Amino acid sequence: MNGQCVYCGSVGAVTRDHVPPKAVFSEPRPSNLITVPACQTCHNDETSKDDEYFRLILHLREDLSGHPEVVKMREIIKRSLKKPEKFRLLKGLYETFQMADSVTPAGIIVGRQLAFKADMNRLRRVVKRMVKGFFFHETGRRVPDEYDILAASEDTVRNWPTKVQTEIVEGFVKPLLAQAPVVLGNSVFSYQAAFDRNDMNASAWMFTFYDRARFLGLTLPPVRLADGKALGL
Repeated sequence: MNGQCVYCGSVGAVTRDHVPPKAVFSEPRPSNLITVPACQTCHNDETSKDDEYFRLILHLREDLSGHPEVVKMREIIKRSLKKPEKFRLLKGLYETFQMADSVTPAGIIVGRQLAFKADMNRLRRVVKRMVKGFFFHETGRRVPDEYDILAASEDTVRNWPTKVQTEIVEGFVKPLLAQAPVVLGNSVFSYQAAFDRNDMNASAWMFTFYDRARFLGLTLPPVRLADGKALGL
């Protein structure tokens, strides 16, 4: 099939890429999963590995462990990780394990526990692909190449300076949360979108996995958030 890749804009042979990654859904998968056209360069083994890593990190989160779909997929993921080709994935993850403070939501340290450090660059790559994919799904056009695509987890946002947090929450998060979410797959995933009335290429996205894990995505002209890279986006 020929078409234009939503990620790089090249025209030619394309396949269909799932947004979000179909691996986060247990089988039988929902019938309303979303796909977008992608070239083989942008939809390849490396992006599939990022998708698998993204799913694994979600399933290692303690706050998601009780979600029915997470429980349902636990044995499937364990079997997958026993395959020889998963050795590098596990080795890389194990090397990040360390002892860390166990902190309550109120900020009280109640002990020490074993924790891992996720590769945020890999997680952001997945979220940025999702932003491009959903932008195309909602508008029928690609994000302009000159626009920045920014991605952040809730933890990343909490570590921003107060002034920047306020700007993001007031300017993007609140309008997003006012939108009705589109839900896929028994609350496995939902998304909300908001567009700037004065610039329909400027947009904000909230992606929620398993009711709790949230990621913020933005498409902005470079001048709108000049210090974005300094914030780890």
